Amino acid sequence: MMDWVMGAYGGIKAATDITQSMLTLKTDAAVTTKVVELNGVLLGLQGQLNSAHAEHTALTSRIRDLEAEVTQFKNWEEEKERYQLHQFQTGTLAYRIKPMMHGSEPPHDLCANCYQSGVKSILQACEDGWYKALKCHRCNSLIRTEKIPDTGPTFITVDRDQSGCF
Repeated sequence: MMDWVMGAYGGIKAATDITQSMLTLKTDAAVTTKVVELNGVLLGLQGQLNSAHAEHTALTSRIRDLEAEVTQFKNWEEEKERYQLHQFQTGTLAYRIKPMMHGSEPPHDLCANCYQSGVKSILQACEDGWYKALKCHRCNSLIRTEKIPDTGPTFITVDRDQSGCF
């Protein structure tokens, strides 16, 4: 960025020098030559200023993007504090909202995989064979939470996806 500043100052100095030398000229041909030279310096200066403006615009945009990322990161850090790691009977893990943190929200669990990626994905209840389970519809993780007691045959006529989750 300093290159364009130095170039701009150099261009301004050259334009000033040419203007000063024009004052001492006595013939029209000499004046015309200096005017052409001045125009060239001014056009070069204009190009440098345009480049500086484009660089400034790009840097401003990058700063805005980074500030948005920092804000998102801070918000996620605050949101993460509302959850704690929970281990189910089967040994599987999910992040469960702390009882004193859920306010008006119902108690719920988050996918550990998505949580580690900085995404809040609420798990949905389902069944997987002989187990009650939770499914993440974002990453398709299936978390078996407890074994279903054997109560004899049950017939279900509802369409289910491949994991047994509705």
